[in-house]
Amino acid sequence: MRIVSFGAPGGEQPGVLVDDHTILPLAPVLAPHGLPGTDTTQILAVWPTVRPLVQAALHDTRHHIARAGVRLGPPVPRPGKVIAVGFNYQMHSNAVLGQVTPPAEPVLFVKLPGSVCGPYDPLIKPPETSALDYELELAVVIGRAGRRIAPADALGHVAGHMIANDVTARDVALGAGIHSPLQMQLVRGKGFPSFCATGPWLLTRDDCDEHDQRLDAKPWHLRLSVNGRTHQDGWSSDMLFDVPALIASISNTMDLLPGDVILTGTPSGCGFELDPPRYLVDGDEIRGTITGLGEQCQRVTDEDTTRYGIPVGTTARTPS
Repeated sequence: MRIVSFGAPGGEQPGVLVDDHTILPLAPVLAPHGLPGTDTTQILAVWPTVRPLVQAALHDTRHHIARAGVRLGPPVPRPGKVIAVGFNYQMHSNAVLGQVTPPAEPVLFVKLPGSVCGPYDPLIKPPETSALDYELELAVVIGRAGRRIAPADALGHVAGHMIANDVTARDVALGAGIHSPLQMQLVRGKGFPSFCATGPWLLTRDDCDEHDQRLDAKPWHLRLSVNGRTHQDGWSSDMLFDVPALIASISNTMDLLPGDVILTGTPSGCGFELDPPRYLVDGDEIRGTITGLGEQCQRVTDEDTTRYGIPVGTTARTPS
């Protein structure tokens, strides 16, 4: 089943796609049963109970709305946390770090929940960066809570999969440079609003099983283009740590809760890897696709800093 959110930013409602053109809102389906119908995270936590009710209501046209008439937001509008994995594709890792031994454990960092946006929302380029870059990633959404989850049990904690773009302001993120790791600014460089587009839908695990009986045995195909030119073209089978290994490792460090999002890393082809490097600028169009998960499209738009009382082209500074 394909879970979506729809409505204005900050006021999205959960629904499912009946077909490519029609949305079934979940609130009128679940409310008569005393189940949460307006919060995606709560719905994911009780999805085994919710799913048969939604399945039975799919063809009840009383509540259907046209997909074309509404904005699609991020499938999980308010994730508790977004955990990202760095250097999980060898070629991308080599481009950043050179030829080094792969890490023994996944390299983790966090994206701020406020960076999450919808699949067709603009990518807002802040004035602090001149090295705005894309990273297409397979995102995993947690449906069942757990800690110290064994790899063999990991997929039982997955609600589903979706597309994500882990946008990075590389000049901000690197701070003093790759050779000064204590001065890296990953939270700043990856945490701006609109720097984590997700969707258009969350493909639930039950439907993922139809795509792949083990979810990780058959690879997902990832492709990203900028202005119609393909830059990233990779397969999830190239990940150094697969989804069960990631969930097991991450859950050794922290509780995983329903609605948490894991970004599993990006294949090679990012803008900084090109010769010469090619970073995103105002007006660029980014399209990202993953097998069975649809397509997202963002247009880069310079931030209008005047709305904060800051002249365009300058940077707000805090007192030292």
